[in-house]
Amino acid sequence: MTKKITKNDKFSESVNYALKGIVIAIKTERNMRIHIFVAILVAILSLMFGVTGSDLKSLSFAITLVLFAELMNTAIETTVDIATTRYHPLAKKAKNISAGAVLIVSINALVIGYIIFSKKIKEDTFEVFRLLKASYVDAVLLIIFIVIIGVFIIKSYYKKGRLLHGGMPSGHSAIAFGLWVGVSYATENIVVTILTFGIALLVAQSRIERRIHSPKEVLGGSIFGTFITYVLLKLIF
Repeated sequence: MTKKITKNDKFSESVNYALKGIVIAIKTERNMRIHIFVAILVAILSLMFGVTGSDLKSLSFAITLVLFAELMNTAIETTVDIATTRYHPLAKKAKNISAGAVLIVSINALVIGYIIFSKKIKEDTFEVFRLLKASYVDAVLLIIFIVIIGVFIIKSYYKKGRLLHGGMPSGHSAIAFGLWVGVSYATENIVVTILTFGIALLVAQSRIERRIHSPKEVLGGSIFGTFITYVLLKLIF
């Protein structure tokens, strides 16, 4: 006795084939995986920035359009590859046009994302600057943290020494001179400025005396810490 195939069975099979097609595209197409990754990232950012309902609809539509275009592009390229194994100008034309469609909808998605998130980022950035201005100590601590990150990046480039031990530039000198600028910026007392500068010099001198850093590395750290701290304080205050 044969099983009667109902409309529901046909529909479930169609959905199953469609899902298989999406999975195959994700597994075999690098661009599809990139689009999926960006879509997940946008979803996370939407939650973080509290995107409104109307903006969320626009983002959802833009993402869906990009994924749809990429799936169609993959289908067209696969069909062309089946039709001919040799180079043909019409095959190239078909592939280029389908890729162009993906590019257009991707640019559209980027524009929509920029319009929505730039407004949110500006609002949040303004709030961060407002909070930093309200607390000078927090601002200086954040700047010193940025200096440390900068030292780590530069040392990673030179591939010499550890974060606060050896290598270009001297991390201790960068932090010491960064704190000197931070303290000097907050006070008009010349005595305090001179004293903190003397402490920074002692830190730098100790790194050379103990042969942990060369004079060049200490000078580099001192200049880096002074410059970054001064520029960021000027931007904030």
